[in-house]
Amino acid sequence: MNLLRLITDHYGFYYYLKKYIMLGETLKIALGELGQKEIKGSNHNERILEYQETTGLKFGNDEIAWCSIFANWVALQANLPRSKSAMARSWLKVGKKTEWPQPGDIVVFWRTSINSVFGHVGFFLGYTQSGKSIYCVGGNQDDEVNIRTYPLTKVIEFRSLVDDIEENLVIPSGYLRQGDSSDNVKLLQKILIKLEYLNGSADGVFGPKTETALRTFQKKSNITIDGIYGSESRTAFEKIL
Repeated sequence: MNLLRLITDHYGFYYYLKKYIMLGETLKIALGELGQKEIKGSNHNERILEYQETTGLKFGNDEIAWCSIFANWVALQANLPRSKSAMARSWLKVGKKTEWPQPGDIVVFWRTSINSVFGHVGFFLGYTQSGKSIYCVGGNQDDEVNIRTYPLTKVIEFRSLVDDIEENLVIPSGYLRQGDSSDNVKLLQKILIKLEYLNGSADGVFGPKTETALRTFQKKSNITIDGIYGSESRTAFEKIL
């Protein structure tokens, strides 16, 4: 069954998901994990253990609080900043606070009390019709990855993980290739993100995703397709920007 139809039929908010293809990369990844659930007892869900293994937040079982581990795993797959902590409130120090959340942004909730160290974290989907609650997709929600509604009174902050790519949108100089790490690489990534060839944040590391994005740009620009940023790519960017 089509994933979009499955979700909208089950949760009844087609309005928010009818443009699924336009949702943030975090949501595409998180929604693909719907239904992953804890297994009570000595046998554990291998997928949840994989979230732990991949992020380095290993606990060896699926019965610990793993909402932040899941958020870290999703952010890692999307090449976005991570909290690198199993504590939900650790996300209050990641990205930028926003008063106007977009689908896929991080949302941090308080649990027990607003002043305690405990909390919950997930990915914002949209507001309910009343405007008093939000839809959130996250891990460890009733022991599984699912979509739930939470009252706005439980929200501490919304956080955007995406760089402000309007800042410092400067065409880099020199030659750049996979393996490089520099401010010029970060400039290149910001342009590729701006032109929608690259998802995630500009981290300044020229990895496989950056090379793939550059190759796609080169192909569409009808220039040499080698995954190396040089004079041809620079000229093509200058024409566009």
